[in-house]
Amino acid sequence: MDKELKHDLQHKPKAVTFTLDKERNFILDLNAYSELDLLYDNKTYHDIERDLLKMRPYAIRAFMWGGMVHEDRELTPDFIGQYIDVTNIQEYAQQIYQAILNDKPQQAKDEQSDSDGNGKKK
Repeated sequence: MDKELKHDLQHKPKAVTFTLDKERNFILDLNAYSELDLLYDNKTYHDIERDLLKMRPYAIRAFMWGGMVHEDRELTPDFIGQYIDVTNIQEYAQQIYQAILNDKPQQAKDEQSDSDGNGKKK
């Protein structure tokens, strides 16, 4: 088996620590993706990811919730939103986006870096 493929198959998402009311671990695993996909009736995970790239506040809050709810099932998006403001929203969005990139297989990362953001090759 190709070494890189084997690494991708064994990949475990790396936790990112956010300080809200206390330190919370954000893990973007299949459970987080599932939570995000079920959060809004009219939006899929991919819709929310696109909106994250547009810095839409609901998407940043939703991703943070989806990646943190594993530690506390009582956690809500509204609760997380209390700790996001103009001083930290951009930093949080960048950390989430980096976690998304780190979660993608290397081939997908390479394809994304070769595109101009519209899915078209440069």
